[in-house]
Amino acid sequence: MKNVQNFDQQYLKQLEDIKFQPVFILGLHRSGTSILYKMLAATDGFNPITAYHIIEYDKLIDNHINQREEVAKRELTESFKEQGLDDRAIDQLKINADFAEEYGFLLGQHSSQMYISPKNLPLFMEMCKKIQFIAKNNKPILLKNPYDFSNFLYIKKIFPNAKFVFIHRHPLKTLSSAIKAVDVIMKNKNLYTTKLFRLYNKIFENPLSLFVVRLCFCRFKELGVIYLTLNSSSDTSYYLKNIQKLPKKDYVSINYEDFCKDPQKNMEKILHSLKIKASNKIDFTNFIKPRKTQLDQSVVRLRKFICVFMKKYFKHFGYSIDIEI
Repeated sequence: MKNVQNFDQQYLKQLEDIKFQPVFILGLHRSGTSILYKMLAATDGFNPITAYHIIEYDKLIDNHINQREEVAKRELTESFKEQGLDDRAIDQLKINADFAEEYGFLLGQHSSQMYISPKNLPLFMEMCKKIQFIAKNNKPILLKNPYDFSNFLYIKKIFPNAKFVFIHRHPLKTLSSAIKAVDVIMKNKNLYTTKLFRLYNKIFENPLSLFVVRLCFCRFKELGVIYLTLNSSSDTSYYLKNIQKLPKKDYVSINYEDFCKDPQKNMEKILHSLKIKASNKIDFTNFIKPRKTQLDQSVVRLRKFICVFMKKYFKHFGYSIDIEI
């Protein structure tokens, strides 16, 4: 990476005594973590990690102290508009500076790991302290990162006060959505993703890497589906094996399908579990926009393979291989 001036370096000592309460939203990629994150952030009961926090990370405290925070956010949002960035391209979620984003992107910018590890733990803690410092309140830090779905025991060990919200979705749906998302961002360079994801930029800078990724995820998608299935199988096996090791009071688990049917009830369940009271009365049904989605044909062709490798997860949540395709 190019050396970038760290405007916040001079203020870091002010973070030493900052305490924070982390709340993690975890699930497989494309399982509904983004919409859940957006809805929880809308309650105004949390301090979420946003696109602004990730893209302008080295200026967060400096902008705050010098009262440039709102100006910087406005300039970032305007830059999105100038580049024609209305949504993430992989879905219909609108983006701006305050769009709730995955902290894994920040970890990935400074290390090769997008999940919390001993290597990047100091950066993660610094990030949380920065957010708490500039927020000037005692609200929990709201965090989302699918890469940490199979890492919650380590997180709980490091942060004993951590709370978790797990979301699950039919594996055929998540895998289909994931393969479609990769196809979209790999066929054409996505300007929003370039601002967040260092590895993404590296792939496009290397013709051989780009050729291999496009071959697996765009041309011969079955190869991509196999790769994603093996990763999903590993992550879900970890969840099923270890979820009982978390104290029940420290997590809540929901299904995406049930969540969409009754978002109001499920949001109340989550907020009650986290002991959070929404600042505003919100009709959460307005966040859910039902749309008929078809499974990608690569997933349809490999659905028996997927079911074999994720059999326990299918069974645990009552998911059937016979869904509308």
